[in-house]
Amino acid sequence: MKVGDIGNYHIERVTLQGEGVARPEGKVMFIPACLPGEDVQAKATQVKKNYSRGELKTVVTPAKGRVQAPCPVFGACGGCQLQMMDYPLQLSVKEEGVKDGLHRLGRIKDAPVGPVVGTDHPWRYRNRVQMHLQRRNDGSLGMGYFRYNSRELIEHDDCPLLPESFPPVLKAVRSSIQDINREGELPLRHLVLKSADPSGEMMIIFVLSEWRSPYRSKMKSLASQLMDSEKKLVSVYVNINPKEEGEVLGREYPLYFGKNRLEEKMAGGLRLQIGPASFLQVNPRQTEELYRLTAEACSLTGQETVIDAYCGVGSISLYLAKQCKKVVGIEEVEMAVEDANQNAALNGIENAEFVAGKVEDVLPAYLKEGNPVDVVVLDPPRKGCHERVLEVIADAQPSRIVYVSCDPASLARDASRLVERGWQIEQAIPVDMFPQTGHVETVCLFSK
Repeated sequence: MKVGDIGNYHIERVTLQGEGVARPEGKVMFIPACLPGEDVQAKATQVKKNYSRGELKTVVTPAKGRVQAPCPVFGACGGCQLQMMDYPLQLSVKEEGVKDGLHRLGRIKDAPVGPVVGTDHPWRYRNRVQMHLQRRNDGSLGMGYFRYNSRELIEHDDCPLLPESFPPVLKAVRSSIQDINREGELPLRHLVLKSADPSGEMMIIFVLSEWRSPYRSKMKSLASQLMDSEKKLVSVYVNINPKEEGEVLGREYPLYFGKNRLEEKMAGGLRLQIGPASFLQVNPRQTEELYRLTAEACSLTGQETVIDAYCGVGSISLYLAKQCKKVVGIEEVEMAVEDANQNAALNGIENAEFVAGKVEDVLPAYLKEGNPVDVVVLDPPRKGCHERVLEVIADAQPSRIVYVSCDPASLARDASRLVERGWQIEQAIPVDMFPQTGHVETVCLFSK
């Protein structure tokens, strides 16, 4: 096989990235937008020693579960991977993806995975979106998403994963930034739009590559124009991030207009103040299921001390606080820790303590002082846990570890490290927080 060759292939399975896996001549070939069991025609686009990649040309024999993707930029935009599948098939692929990760990457056979927890609302569920701003050839600003694995801008305002309140705001932003920034003075790079449930109030964060005092008047004019036209938009922040790669948001917020926080009402009656740096799950309906499963896995009796590592604004900590003796949350982002303390006070919760710092630094020091720990909850970012964190937790011998994962690959790696230290997986329940995409959360319970 060489690049450009067109052939017929049988799809054995599908990855979480929505790529069909065929095995021509015994070598793996990845073909996007395929379903398991289909026969397809594809053109080879990349040929390596151990694998190849192809471009789907024709579905020769469609499989049950194939549907027409409703989004006009599906396949170009890098946000969704599974819109060509009906929802039951998406759930099946995600469950198999978690099993495959634990078995193939984690070398853990027969892990008790599933069944996956789905949703009745697989569209219009996101409470947050980030978009990129890029200078066009004519000097105007384009706004949209990046094509998968590239920095090519795909301009589209009405993503079907966003609530219906978002597209009008995004269209207003698209128009306003052209008027405000005709001379190209503002170094706009990204924007983040988030909303609070159930009020529907919204916050926009404009990300600039640098900050100078002359920008203040233009940002004030932009914020006023948007908040006057969109009544649910009550907060506009400026964020500074000079880095072109990596995280969208930087650590500096030199200016804001309107409210400095939104208020989210969550499962269990929790009220949370949401700032620009606050991380919350993007699917409010499924968050309730995720937290319920986390609490069930913790099996709290009211006598335990719980460590909540990578706690963010303290949402899981505060959800568990009423069920345990004490909860200690650890979070690297100082602004999020400030939010967590405010949220504890807002909800009248006095048995929650929050510590700012890297988990791999704070947790070993905390345990070395002889502080008790009965249950550990881990909710790390996509890259997973620092190995030192797993070492000290394993040595501390809590009664159980509850790992809330957003990436099957890092979960598999970290699970393997815990198994090597004498722990075992009691259960792993996938939760579909992100329908139409290849992302999946998993609540994984470990016992000694």
